[in-house]
Amino acid sequence: MKKVVMYLFSFIIVCFILPALLTKQNISSGADINETKEEIQEDTKQEYDYQKYGTIKLLHSKTGEVEEVNLDEYLCNVVSSEMPADFELEALKAQAVVARTYTIYKLQNKKHENADICDDSNCCQAWISKEDRLNKWDESKRQSNWEKIEKAVYETSGKIITYENKPINAFFHSNSGGTTEVPVNVWGGGTNLPYLQVVETSGEEGYTQYSSELELTNDELLEKLKTNYSDIAIDFANDEDIKILEYTESRKSKNS
Repeated sequence: MKKVVMYLFSFIIVCFILPALLTKQNISSGADINETKEEIQEDTKQEYDYQKYGTIKLLHSKTGEVEEVNLDEYLCNVVSSEMPADFELEALKAQAVVARTYTIYKLQNKKHENADICDDSNCCQAWISKEDRLNKWDESKRQSNWEKIEKAVYETSGKIITYENKPINAFFHSNSGGTTEVPVNVWGGGTNLPYLQVVETSGEEGYTQYSSELELTNDELLEKLKTNYSDIAIDFANDEDIKILEYTESRKSKNS
């Protein structure tokens, strides 16, 4: 009889009490995980002290309005405009570092009278409001996409690229066509900067805009040239009127 009672007691422990204890432990662990996740998210979004660069004056080119914004919040708008959110997180982080570097450089080398930087990509760098960015994404991806952008920006807070302890003029592009070009051949500026030189960039061939082709009629070409050279005249029957006189170092490097 005593053995039967012992067996019954052991059966109750194994079948009911032990599973209950384990379940309680698992629930407790799950709560800990959720708390840890929230702590990580909070840590990720902690503001970095940029001292005098904590906020910037952003010029909205279409309205002429100047808005004072937090630097990292501004960078979320820039990164979401410059790179698709479905790119790898590390790529978005690289974009965040470059965009932050470019912004700090602009702050130290102001071009606009009443603002630090503008939202025109042809002048400074692209920018889009959070509301407009979210509206352009599928509703099912809006929250996760924005959280990913924020993660890329806040996990790189304070990080910039420098040369001789100064922020570089961090030009960036979606692809270089296989070889970069020195800025003087594009905009006429940035000559002889050691960090802006001709280098080959392998692995870009799979990019959708790696190469492109534009066809113009003779009249269309002449019209476009006249926007900068009003007195230009071209004899299209003469092969000597249009010809390549020289290549830049970028083309030479690509062909070598």
